[in-house]
Amino acid sequence: MKRKSILIALFIVSLLSAIGQKKDKVIVIKSDQNNAEYLYNDAVKSYNEKNFSEAIERLQLSIKENDTLPAPHFLLGVIHREMNKKQISIQSFLKYIELSTIKDTAFYIIAQIYNEENKPDSALMFLKSCTDHNPNFCQAHYLKGVINFEKSYYDEAIHHFSKAIEINSENSDVYNDRGSTYRLLEKYEDALNDYDKAIVLNKKAIYYNNRGSLKVKMEKFDEAIDDYTSAIVLDYNYYLAINNRGMAKLGIKDYTGAIHDFNLCLEKNKDYYASISNRGIAYYKIKKYKEAIEDFDYILTINPSDASTYLHRGNTKEMIRDNEGACQDWQKAAELGIEEAKKYIKNQCEN
Repeated sequence: MKRKSILIALFIVSLLSAIGQKKDKVIVIKSDQNNAEYLYNDAVKSYNEKNFSEAIERLQLSIKENDTLPAPHFLLGVIHREMNKKQISIQSFLKYIELSTIKDTAFYIIAQIYNEENKPDSALMFLKSCTDHNPNFCQAHYLKGVINFEKSYYDEAIHHFSKAIEINSENSDVYNDRGSTYRLLEKYEDALNDYDKAIVLNKKAIYYNNRGSLKVKMEKFDEAIDDYTSAIVLDYNYYLAINNRGMAKLGIKDYTGAIHDFNLCLEKNKDYYASISNRGIAYYKIKKYKEAIEDFDYILTINPSDASTYLHRGNTKEMIRDNEGACQDWQKAAELGIEEAKKYIKNQCEN
């Protein structure tokens, strides 16, 4: 019975620490016979009080009393992770895995740490161990999908996201991320279906923003604007959605509305330079060439290698009959790989 109680305690600790649920107090081992367990229980109390140094001391004493008890090693791993001592944390979880019959959550936490350390291959290795021990560990399949997405292995990502959904069809984040993967693969109807499901489950600003970006790809600009507006209503400071709504307004030739959104975006984040560049394009469209050039000039002071900005500034200079300046900008854009600029040079600068 003592062994069973230990494992129950560990299971609760692992879920609270690994899966990011609301943290409650760690349940102690129910025993009045073993000094190692007494010390562990004291460590749990210290941990719940955020007295990590005292908890570590008690855990080390517990291990000294009985080095075959898994629970102290697990809690040491939890504490060291919270203290950002990640390698020590990993070693504690590995020792727990060596001693315990329940290994899946420890494998998962180690994978999380490696992913945080930008070591995706190591993370995937431990995630495989996790799902080998527990094929229904939903969060492990989800993290596999996220890592494969970040590595641009989109078919693999979809496979793992789909497995996570098969286990738990109520996780809105998985639908959202699978939708984004389908979007990159240009499977727009599949992406739309997933974004719709995510929004039904949980109306998050990011879901509306992502669905709006999909609808821009589908050239459904009015619907995209509605989605971006929904995102902004949910999060008034969501500057990315504000910028994206401006881009969708460019799609319906509402240039004044687009400028308003780009200005609003910059009020939220003055360093979001994409909105300055986008505003320059909108100014160009309404023939405010001076303002457009000012925006393009500013972008090029920030990033002198921004090829598209040289192209846009060249186009604007042509409109104010600065042909020499236009040709210089097109030449720079061409050197940076813009094919369209090469055509302008041939047609307008080589005569």
